[in-house]
Amino acid sequence: MSAIAKPRNTRKMTPEEMKKDRERDHKMVKGIFRCYEPPGGSFTFSFKKHKGDHILKYTMVDGETYEVPLMVAKHLNQNCWYPRHSHVMDMNGKPTVDVGKKINRCSFESLEFHDEDE
Repeated sequence: MSAIAKPRNTRKMTPEEMKKDRERDHKMVKGIFRCYEPPGGSFTFSFKKHKGDHILKYTMVDGETYEVPLMVAKHLNQNCWYPRHSHVMDMNGKPTVDVGKKINRCSFESLEFHDEDE
């Protein structure tokens, strides 16, 4: 099973739609980075979304204010989590693994933007 999420919309985008999407994703937004693992820590990652973009490396410290492309802010809020599983008994008394909740590793709190997709 792949850890990468499948795209929700499988329809191919027109070149005009791709250009508009790319321009929106590259719009710079300002916010505060929050690191939950470890609290008060830092987070280093590389990111590239669109064909033709360069791979950019980011290092962010908890509580600091950053100006990043919208696509990076969305990535931090939507993709930086892991599942917490719990072991429970089913109604027949047999042990099962239940996928509990998403545990966020970090987030990007908006100071000026709002995500149109949410």
